[in-house]
Amino acid sequence: MSNRCLRPLAVFVAIVSLGVPLRAQSKEVSTIRGELRCEAPLPMQEYWVELADVNRSNNTQRADVQFDGSFQLRDIHSGTYTLRVTTLSGELVHEESVTVTPLTGPLSVRLPAPAGKPGAPGAVSVTQLRHPPARKAYQAVASAQRFSASGRTEKAVEELEKAIRISPDYADAYNNLAVQHMRMGRYEEAAGELARAIAISAPSPVQLSNLAYAQYQLNLITEAIASARAALRLDSGSPQARLILGSLLAMDPRTRAESIPHLERAAETLPSARATLEKLRGLP
Repeated sequence: MSNRCLRPLAVFVAIVSLGVPLRAQSKEVSTIRGELRCEAPLPMQEYWVELADVNRSNNTQRADVQFDGSFQLRDIHSGTYTLRVTTLSGELVHEESVTVTPLTGPLSVRLPAPAGKPGAPGAVSVTQLRHPPARKAYQAVASAQRFSASGRTEKAVEELEKAIRISPDYADAYNNLAVQHMRMGRYEEAAGELARAIAISAPSPVQLSNLAYAQYQLNLITEAIASARAALRLDSGSPQARLILGSLLAMDPRTRAESIPHLERAAETLPSARATLEKLRGLP
């Protein structure tokens, strides 16, 4: 199980104060919020949510998904829609019909678990090979995933802390614990857990991107930029790493010009990056 379900990037639109203002709304227009959930960890940063009007083929709204699986679609008129969840490369993973009214509440979309053993690692460090997690620790992480999928964050935290007590070198348990603490706004704890996971296992671009977000929340801007740059050194094509680095650089007028190429690359796949870039270009 990995922390790849983290999604810190879309929220940086608000951080750099570059959000797109809403159009005037009537009672027939809604902002639809929702969350993707899955019992197994998924790379939520690699998904889109689309809402297509069944009566108007040219009316499709799209949103990228935040680190915790949440998404938001604005200016949605009442009607019947097809909700699709796709990967950034266009692969359809889920589809369902939804009816939107001014009273529509948050949507909860359950995704199927990927085939194979959840959390099968890619790169494995020497520490992980020498200290594989105990069976009870693995079971606790699996239990935490079920609690997380049902929205019981506190219970998920308890199970992950249990897993770490049983197997102190269980990197994936630290990863998933950081996810839960970021959901709860506990960024200092999350940063520590991500740093511990990176020390145990090989770092990933998503780990480093989320560490950058936690560091930003702690006002450690220099450290956040360094973490984002490290993520890009591991994967120069990561749109999430480019969005977070571009957004951080855009906060300082001295580095704003450097932020543009990163945001342009991220905007190729992430709607929030396009919105950020448009507002940034409008600044004096």
